[in-house]
Amino acid sequence: MSASETPKWLLETQNKSWEPEILISGITLTFIFILSNHIYNFYGMLVQDFAVWDAVARTLYKVSIIILTGLKIILIFHLILRGLWTGFVGLSYVFPEGVNRLNLSKSAKKIHYDKPETFVIKIEKICSLLFSFIFSSFIFVLGFFLLFIPIVILFVLGLDISYIRIINLYVVLPLIVILTLLAILLETKFQKTTILNKLDILLTIYYTNIGKIKTNLIFLSYFLIIFLLSSGDISKFDFKNKKSSEISTRGGIVHLNKKFYEASRDQKLRIPKAAIDRFRVTDNAIELFIGFYKEDMYTIKKLKNNPEFLKKFEIKADKAGMYLHDLYKIVVDDKIIPGLKWYSTDHKHTNQAGIITKIPLDTLTNGYHELKINKVYWSTNKKKMKLIDNWEIIPFEIENK
Repeated sequence: MSASETPKWLLETQNKSWEPEILISGITLTFIFILSNHIYNFYGMLVQDFAVWDAVARTLYKVSIIILTGLKIILIFHLILRGLWTGFVGLSYVFPEGVNRLNLSKSAKKIHYDKPETFVIKIEKICSLLFSFIFSSFIFVLGFFLLFIPIVILFVLGLDISYIRIINLYVVLPLIVILTLLAILLETKFQKTTILNKLDILLTIYYTNIGKIKTNLIFLSYFLIIFLLSSGDISKFDFKNKKSSEISTRGGIVHLNKKFYEASRDQKLRIPKAAIDRFRVTDNAIELFIGFYKEDMYTIKKLKNNPEFLKKFEIKADKAGMYLHDLYKIVVDDKIIPGLKWYSTDHKHTNQAGIITKIPLDTLTNGYHELKINKVYWSTNKKKMKLIDNWEIIPFEIENK
């Protein structure tokens, strides 16, 4: 057998590749639809439970959603083509010669008609290319995830936030730059060796068979399309602990975000900041849940060590010390609600840690109201304590009182 001759075992594998393709596509597609909520909760957990920087978690979430969306599109398209391919396989079995030219008109006999097997082969190549494209695109972004792993590990290990910032600035980032420069130098000096890199091989295969410009356009169009299709899912990820909120209005009408209300929101997803029972309230009190952020413990530590901060932000910690709820001021229609009783709990649906309280509504009249949560927050970047007005705003309406 010559070096260029394809081994028989590989030919047999190629001919039967449709079987594992369909199986893998179906299983992967099912898994992806189940995975979407878990991806959201995983990165939300990194921010809330491990104090991973929101910018890092949000970036990784965006890339993950883009990959999942791309996989959904390609796998669905792949399964549709495989169904079409199966139809042509059946047609080629029943009518192997395709068009019966004896029954054609004289003018139609001049036209060339492909046999069904021709379509089978064309669709087969497209399906195989799509299937390989899935994992090629995955390899292209795998290196991006690897860059963030050291940063995330530092947070998971529970190091002090200020130390993590120093390590990232003076150790992790310089190391990444050095490794990148070494990779560029090595590729320039030992190009024949580094061409064996999987990414280089994949690109070379596509470039030499499809063309460099076409390959680049295919990948660019692919990522652009899936980014646009992913924008809706990407926008819902918002775990910015130091960010103020505002009421969203459309044409002068208040827009009610379902994430604020337990009765309306997707109960499988973590609560980024806070939620109440429902928009329309008929009782004399509403239950408020506020999600736990690990970085708030750093704020408490700073407050304990600096009594002037307690005085400045009018925080009255009891004799036992400071607690998580001391960071919050609950305001309804610009009136602070004092003397609330707080409890630490795990959310009944998401199992995320948080605190709950009952807010009395006895003095409020029927109609529209706004629940505002103000929060004291220590900024590690600016190294100062600040009050975040309107950390969260939740509209609600009292009726039948």
